[in-house]
Amino acid sequence: MKKLGAAIIGCGWVAQEYIKAFENDERSEVRALVSRNPANAQRYRDRFDLRCTIETDASKMLRQAGVDIVVVCTPHNTHTEYVVAAAEAGRHVIIEKPVALTPEDVRRQQDAVKKNKVKTIVSFVLHWNPLLMTIDRLIDRGAFGRIFMVEVDYLHRIWMTTEEKWYASRKQSGTAILTGGCHAVDALRWFARSEVEQVCAYQAKTENPIEYPGTISVNVKFKDGKIGRSTTTFDARMPYRFNIGVYGTEGTLRNDQLFAPKLFPGQNDFVKIPCILPDSADVAHHPFQGEVSHFLDCITQDKRPFPDLEDAAKTQAVCFAADLSAESGKPVTLGD
Repeated sequence: MKKLGAAIIGCGWVAQEYIKAFENDERSEVRALVSRNPANAQRYRDRFDLRCTIETDASKMLRQAGVDIVVVCTPHNTHTEYVVAAAEAGRHVIIEKPVALTPEDVRRQQDAVKKNKVKTIVSFVLHWNPLLMTIDRLIDRGAFGRIFMVEVDYLHRIWMTTEEKWYASRKQSGTAILTGGCHAVDALRWFARSEVEQVCAYQAKTENPIEYPGTISVNVKFKDGKIGRSTTTFDARMPYRFNIGVYGTEGTLRNDQLFAPKLFPGQNDFVKIPCILPDSADVAHHPFQGEVSHFLDCITQDKRPFPDLEDAAKTQAVCFAADLSAESGKPVTLGD
């Protein structure tokens, strides 16, 4: 079986998880690492005993034979140049979240991907976390009846814990909801099974060493009548938590606590779902293997990946609307 070759642009913290995922799947292998600092790429080539090239210039890598997939995991403000170049070179693309920091850059990526007919996946990696996968299946089974409200929170003292100091930069990283809270917005949309119609958000003013407000609270109205809520905070002194709530006429879920008498007749209290929770900031805890293997499935079987760039653009639109609402003090209707 011919292996698919992967190239990784950006050799920071998350790159090693992609390396492990590609090397652990017999259908793929890492063939190139790209970093402005060759020493960063060299440490991973040595650590994982890779037979790959090391480049400082992504354009040179894109001329390399045998590269089928490009992973873009550079600072957020540089994603677009690499995604567009990879698509124009006919490579499938994995894009670390957030896709981009402006709506214009998201559209540039979409145009390049559509024009060149390559596949994409955006690294909302919690789609492969066991708890979130279980919630998805419970929704499909109708365990909650008619869902009318969904809540997802991203609570992370990121400026106290991150090894990637550029996360504190407004120019390089974006805003709190773009930097990390987009994971929660993605899950909010996923579990609501509807698109967002209107957003109203507020930011809290706190003192922190980052260049943007570290806390934002977002309320959304979905097109089918559901409501949703999401809070992102980098300011609270607490361990990382990814809170989830799904509220329906026949059942309710609060994180790993499930009340669903439709599935369990006679149930009179919440039961615990025994599984791995998403409550860790360590990228080694995150299910990159599931994401990469899903993408390989979609390439080899010619299926649409989920979430791809088109889906992620809708999550990005909610994040942009939330920041605009918080800054303007007014609700924002999507599409206006």
